[in-house]
Amino acid sequence: MTVRWAAVFLIMAIGQAGGAQSLSQRRFVLTAQQVSEALTHRLADRGIKINADEVSLAAKVVATEDNPVLDILADDPMAEQMSEGRMEDRSRVKLSCHVAATCLPFYAIVRWPTGMDKSADHALNVPSLVERTVPKTVPAITMRAGAHATLMMDDDRAQIQVSVISLESGSVGHRIHVASPDHKQLYVAEIVSATVLKGSF
Repeated sequence: MTVRWAAVFLIMAIGQAGGAQSLSQRRFVLTAQQVSEALTHRLADRGIKINADEVSLAAKVVATEDNPVLDILADDPMAEQMSEGRMEDRSRVKLSCHVAATCLPFYAIVRWPTGMDKSADHALNVPSLVERTVPKTVPAITMRAGAHATLMMDDDRAQIQVSVISLESGSVGHRIHVASPDHKQLYVAEIVSATVLKGSF
């Protein structure tokens, strides 16, 4: 075998190894349709169907599998919102992939069907829905919608500070939606003070 052919085979082998590596690192974007199917499955015995247009994802979510099984971890009611002349009942639903390594936990905003009874008998059977009573004392609002703040995100390797605008009002310890000043990036973050939030990436 000549040196020229040996070099050609070496380049082909490197290319195949690189292709296999990129294939193993593929990411699949999770969709509102997949979330709506998980919710509908959870509520199937109650005859409730959640459509994809009633679900919005707070941020882009990726998984290592094309269509992973999703678990519903929590359901936190949000303030009712007026839309097209009627009040809409919404929740912030926390989900994760059934196999933990497949994706990170994420949030979806769900607009519940009109007239849906979300008493304990018609809940998603997650802890935060079992007790939907209004707290006796309402905590003081720490951060108001529209406030400018700093989002601190960190992991074991790095810490990032991002300027954001709050999209919701909340108290210390509450998780709210915030956006970059140009509203191109959305985040879910926990309120630390009137001007600081914390999150992760």
